[in-house]
Amino acid sequence: MAEMLQWVIGASVLMIVADWAGWHYVWRHENLDSSGNEIRKRTALSFVVSYLIPLMPTTIIIGGPEALHWYDEGFTIASSKVSFILLGLMSFGLTASGYSWKSRHDEGQESRRLTGEEEILPEFAMQHLVWTSTLMGITSLAWFYLFLF
Repeated sequence: MAEMLQWVIGASVLMIVADWAGWHYVWRHENLDSSGNEIRKRTALSFVVSYLIPLMPTTIIIGGPEALHWYDEGFTIASSKVSFILLGLMSFGLTASGYSWKSRHDEGQESRRLTGEEEILPEFAMQHLVWTSTLMGITSLAWFYLFLF
C-alpha cells in the first residue's frame, strides 16, 4: 500500500497543479462584463473543489492501516476506489468542458467578428486552454489507472 500512497499523492498533486494552471492562465481572464474591468474571483467552493477534494484519496489511504490505523484495509480500498472514480469523472468532465468550450469558440469566431461582439477570453488565455485541458485529461487517466490497478 506504500507504493499506492505514492501514486495517489502524485495524482492528487497533478490534479491540483492542473486546476491551478487552468485557473491562473485561462479562466481568471474571462470577461464577465462588457467593459472587461471586472476580474473573476475564486469562491470558497471553487477553492475546496480545486485544492482540498483532490487530497481526499490521500487522506483516506493515510487514515487506513498504512499509517494511522483509523479503519481497516477493506474500508480503505473501497473508499479509495470510490474517490478514484469520482475524481476521474470530475477531471474528465473538466477536460471535456475545456475542449468543448474551445470548439464552440472556434466555430463562433467568425460570427463574433461580423457582429462586433467582444471575445470572452483574451487571445493569450485561449493559447493556454488546450494544454491546461490536456493536463487535466492526463490527471483523469491517472485516476482511472489507480481505480483499475
